[in-house]
Amino acid sequence: MKILILGLGNILFGDDGIGIYIIRKLKQEVISRKAENLLRGVDLVETSVSGLALLDIITGYDRLIIIDTIKKENPKSGKIRTFDIKDLRHIPGPSPHYVSFPQIFSLGKKVGLKIPSLVKIIAIEAKNIYNLGEGLSVEVERAIPRVIEEIKKILSEWNEREDI
Repeated sequence: MKILILGLGNILFGDDGIGIYIIRKLKQEVISRKAENLLRGVDLVETSVSGLALLDIITGYDRLIIIDTIKKENPKSGKIRTFDIKDLRHIPGPSPHYVSFPQIFSLGKKVGLKIPSLVKIIAIEAKNIYNLGEGLSVEVERAIPRVIEEIKKILSEWNEREDI
């Protein structure tokens, strides 16, 4: 079983980089051997690409965890939400650069790609995702340990239930 943890974002846009920071933190845990067995053998990838370009990254995996910021009207920075892919609305995008996750998975399946059958999305609410500048806000940075615990919880559940 191949598992990918994919951190999305852009570190040049403040809190939008949370997915990338999470992946870097997980890689540090693996390198320093502080990582639990749950992370061994799991691919950890960070990227700033979006839309259909994500198909190149996710193809060939059985299970996928996506980490990204979420845009809300009145966001509570640092609040964590976990979704299944089926929980997301299928909103058509205006171009291939703005394709929704459900559209990406649907298209991948239609063209015969091996797309993950089990997908969890961990979304972190943030206010500062469009302002140019590096670094995370205090609220979003505080969410990092909780996001990592959520990732490990998901991996543990998947390991316990090989049938899913």
